[in-house]
Order: sequence, then C-alpha cells, then structure tokens
Amino acid sequence: MLSALVAFASCKKGELNHTYGEDNGCISRIKRDYSDSNKVELATAVKLLQQNNISLNGLVIYQVILNDSISINGPLRVYQHVAAYEESKGLPIFNTGIGYHFKNGTFETSIGQRYGTLSLDTSAKATLPQIRKVFIDAFKKDGYTIDNRVNASSCLRAEFGYLNLTQDTPDHPSFVKVWKVAFTGYEYPVAYIQDDNRKLLSYFNGLLTLDKTNVSNK
Repeated sequence: MLSALVAFASCKKGELNHTYGEDNGCISRIKRDYSDSNKVELATAVKLLQQNNISLNGLVIYQVILNDSISINGPLRVYQHVAAYEESKGLPIFNTGIGYHFKNGTFETSIGQRYGTLSLDTSAKATLPQIRKVFIDAFKKDGYTIDNRVNASSCLRAEFGYLNLTQDTPDHPSFVKVWKVAFTGYEYPVAYIQDDNRKLLSYFNGLLTLDKTNVSNK
C-alpha cells in the first residue's frame, strides 16, 4: 500500500568516524508518501470528506473502504471507512491516526485524535551522520538480529517528522521532532531518534521492542 520512497538528499558514504559521535557511512534523508496507492478510491474518499464538511488540511489518507455492506434483519446498509495520518507543515506526525466512518455517504463517527498544525518548526538540529551512529549502535546491540554486521556501505534511510511522547494521554500531547530510521529497502529494524538530543526513543527489530516507548510502527 505504501508507495515508493523519494530520496530527499544524496547518499553519504565514507569511513566510520566516532570521534564526534558521528558515523559517516551511507544514509539518505527521504520523504515517504503514505497515501493510498489506489488513486480512484483516494479521489472518492476526498470527495466523501468534503461532502461532509471534514477538513482535508494535513490529512494523508492511507486506507479506504467504500462498500462495507451489512444487512441484519433489515435494510441493506453500506458503510464507508477512511483512515488517515496527519502531517504538520509538510512533515509526518508518526504515531497519530484518525478514522472517519460513514453510513450511506453520511458521516457517523470518528475514532482517533486530530491535532492540526503543531507549534514546532520544521528545522532539524541533528546531522545525518549523528543519527546514523545512534541507529548503528543500537543495531549492533540487537541480539535478536540474525546478522548484525554492518559497514560504511550499509545504507540507511532517515525520515524527519514529529512524535507524540504521551500517546496514552492524547488530550495532553507532548510532541518532539524525531527521525525515523531503517535500512534502505527494509521495514525492520526501525528506530525513532529524538532530534534535539539524539536520544533513542524506540528500536523495534520486527520481533521485540528493545527500548520501550509509546510509538506506533508507521
């Protein structure tokens, strides 16, 4: 469902250098398109939201179900479901999501929290070599990885965005700027690294979350 990755910056290759907390191996900044790849369904979902006066601002629709038909001892009811992630100022809010549910084209209910435009800016403090070092250090400590040998040519992709550190209390969010990092061409392992202090918030190898925190796997 997820569409192709778009390179945001050139891949950086070089020798490993940990003197200043950096790893100058291969890493690229990317912006990922999470929208539904079925453009016909996507266009229908956009029209459905507009007809029900639901703002599209910041929404990235990633899943659409248009004909969820139910008939139990009564007339046929057709439900529609639209699931979306949020963006703020063009950057993804990684662990948020909202579902809109309709009956016969009329809005019924929504599930999830919508935050709108965040107060945080879009500038990054950490450099890509700094982010790579945090990820590679965590990867080398991962005892559940079959082969955790890496070198400077082992390429990573890094996506910049926002993360809510208090997902269990959605009415009192605490957003920070983060990097979502994984090996190029792979979904796992994946890590979320805080931008301002390069703290490893979460590392998930596809089996176990080694550093527990409240994040989803978007």
